[in-house]
Amino acid sequence: MSARPVAKVTRRGLMGFGAGLGAAAVGSVVVPSAAVAEPGGGPTRRAVSMAMHVHSSFSEGGSWAAGGGGASMMAQLDQAARNDVDVVWWTDHDWRMQAYGYYQEIAFEGTPEGGNLSWTKQEEGPVTATRHSFVTEPHSPQEPGRALRVEATGPETEWGTCYLWAKAGNSFYSTNLSDTTLSVDVLAEQLGPDAELVVQLETSNRPATAGRPAGLYRLEYRVGVTAGESLPTPLTGVVTTEATGRWQTLTMRPVEDVRRFWPDLVAGDTGLARIRFGVRVRNGATGRVVVDRLRFDRGEAIVRTPVQTQRELMAELAERYPGVTQALGSEVSMVRHLNVFMTDFELYPYPPTDKAPSLDGSLAAAERVIGWYHERGALVQYNHPETTAEEFVATRALGADLVEIAGEDDEVVADRLALFDAAARNAVFLTATSQLDDHAGRSWAGLRHGFITSAWAPSTEIPDLLEAMAAGRLWSHHLSRAPGARMDLVARGRSVMGKVLLTRAARLPVEVVAEGLPVGCTLDLVVGSCDRSGAAAPAVERRTVPVPAERGRPTRFQLERGVGSYLRVEARDASGSLVAMGNPVWLLPSDADVSVPAARRSAA
Repeated sequence: MSARPVAKVTRRGLMGFGAGLGAAAVGSVVVPSAAVAEPGGGPTRRAVSMAMHVHSSFSEGGSWAAGGGGASMMAQLDQAARNDVDVVWWTDHDWRMQAYGYYQEIAFEGTPEGGNLSWTKQEEGPVTATRHSFVTEPHSPQEPGRALRVEATGPETEWGTCYLWAKAGNSFYSTNLSDTTLSVDVLAEQLGPDAELVVQLETSNRPATAGRPAGLYRLEYRVGVTAGESLPTPLTGVVTTEATGRWQTLTMRPVEDVRRFWPDLVAGDTGLARIRFGVRVRNGATGRVVVDRLRFDRGEAIVRTPVQTQRELMAELAERYPGVTQALGSEVSMVRHLNVFMTDFELYPYPPTDKAPSLDGSLAAAERVIGWYHERGALVQYNHPETTAEEFVATRALGADLVEIAGEDDEVVADRLALFDAAARNAVFLTATSQLDDHAGRSWAGLRHGFITSAWAPSTEIPDLLEAMAAGRLWSHHLSRAPGARMDLVARGRSVMGKVLLTRAARLPVEVVAEGLPVGCTLDLVVGSCDRSGAAAPAVERRTVPVPAERGRPTRFQLERGVGSYLRVEARDASGSLVAMGNPVWLLPSDADVSVPAARRSAA
């Protein structure tokens, strides 16, 4: 989808817009206190920052362009602590958490093996004469078919390695390694003191700790002249098995080995991103090895009880990061991607499968999953929506409660805002959130799409956060460009952001709260019609105003009701890029035939 232009408002346009939406009287921005007390003895609320879309060792890993691997839970909690983020919602892909439809074996046939498996040669160091082939002989005596042979000649002094990366389609082996054993049959055809067979498991990225640098932790299982264990680099643990000269089975228990090499880590917080098979050589030596029959033996901790496993890891890590609240959710990913937020998270029960699954992008599948979670009291978020405005309105955003808006580039944000405004026009009451969607755990603040979402909530307790989400008391802001941004809409001394006000009054005076914004920002006051016409196009106009100095008179806006209207606020930098946005307040006639969620409903 391309970006949709949005008209800039003029006074003439405001006076004639829709069913009489009125012009704003613009002063300056009201500055909220650190905590907001609701009138009438209501709870005191404070700004609670949340990373609502975060992946860890239970997901597939990071971008290979950014160095591969994937974030550990520890890496993400370290990023939250460094960036003063109060809450991390774990939203790992639900099917990856339980290895649903994952490879249980790789036969080294040189074919996709039922899951888009491909083999990529990768060289590290100045190796020469590298070659590989899938051979009918020799092969493992435990399995018919072909096997992989790899050969390379080394440089004069340093070690070099020729790997074959088993690149699984859609990362069909990448998930947490708790209670997991791997085994592979190997044959050292030509080895010696300067040539070794190697199987490398690339695990998770972790922050600097115990005197070690931040980075990816690797386990290498080698076959050589002498058995032993070593740490050749701070982040690489090596287990060497003595070559027998015949077929032998390497058994790999990665979590046990992480615990032994790095006892200070939470070993269970280890994912598998990449498996590589090869030969390492030096001093001009030539090595030739054959590998076959890889098996994954995943125990109960992943296959049947991944939710319990992740909760146990959360408890261990809470001792290290006591200032960060952890909440367990998931990104439901066998349908259109949906984040699920609930007090006691449950995995959706997919039907059994013994092969690599594919996404069901149908409306029926998404609506079925959302209905299942709603029956259990969950809130569901429509992630990075890629759809038409017609479908978005007709399906009422699939029946979701929240939708990701801020994130990605300006064009994508413009598309999502158009979807949001089309839905808001038709009384589809959604809470806008942001798309952090980080898999790497390296630098949240360095991400262009590094938006987080904050809530006005009494505490960081999960029920309080869920109530704020349902009520729409959320705003999104960029972690590096507007880390301290706070936004709200106040009417008659009460926060009304996210509210649907049913009233006989013709207008509502609103004060705009916007603070902590960078110098040079402007505010867009976005006024929309809520005519409930079924039209799939937004009906909005804007008034762009400067952000005044702190402690000035509040920006006051007279929101005209007409047949129905809403107001929301965006903050944009000098280039026009979004840096923060709040959720709307809707103003509707008291007799409007609309279904309003209880958390949003209010009389005015």
